[in-house]
Amino acid sequence: MASLDSNRGAKRAREARAALGLDAMAPLQDILDVVEAQKPVIVATMPDGVAGACFGGQILWVNGNQYAPRQRFTLVHEFGHAWIGHDGRLEPDTVDTLNGRTSDPYEIQANAFAAEFLVPKAGLDRFESEPTLEDVVALASEYGVSAPAMVIRLEQCKLASPARNARLRREVEEGLHGYLRVESLDDRLERIDSLPYLSPSLRGSYLEAALRGDAAVGRDVAAAIDRLMSA
Repeated sequence: MASLDSNRGAKRAREARAALGLDAMAPLQDILDVVEAQKPVIVATMPDGVAGACFGGQILWVNGNQYAPRQRFTLVHEFGHAWIGHDGRLEPDTVDTLNGRTSDPYEIQANAFAAEFLVPKAGLDRFESEPTLEDVVALASEYGVSAPAMVIRLEQCKLASPARNARLRREVEEGLHGYLRVESLDDRLERIDSLPYLSPSLRGSYLEAALRGDAAVGRDVAAAIDRLMSA
């Protein structure tokens, strides 16, 4: 059964879609476009094991060295922290946290927000019979997530029996979906060809100088950011 925090995060995601004028069911073709219209985003090289961060509730960071579906989930997770109004002194998010290995209520809420914002339950409730591996791959391509993530999402939404969930997990773990290609959304996150990427509102700032290492003041700020990230 979903926890109170999971339910809260999913509810806030539905509210966010409505407030932003987004379809309650449809995939988001360019998540970077959607999010950076609300908050500035930085996609940069980050320490191993770190997926992203929401600094001060204002600037959203994503590890640009991770694969695109992970970056999309990370970006919306960090956006969830900001949208829900979590404390601005949040720690950087690890890969384990975004994989659900956490008991922190804020992280559970942000994970549920990201899952519902990216892959709304209303958009999945379309099957007359239990979903197959082919359905998993088609949905993963449609919503821009990985096949394993879609299996988890179908399980969260109770759209398959425990036996079918176990079968789908096994088939994906064994790579049986490999012949069914998960197509890329080709959104801007996938088209970033050099790091760091900064939203237009951050360009020309001291922070950009710090990240690019092209100014003395930038080097000082970069050192402060490094200390924060490694703390």
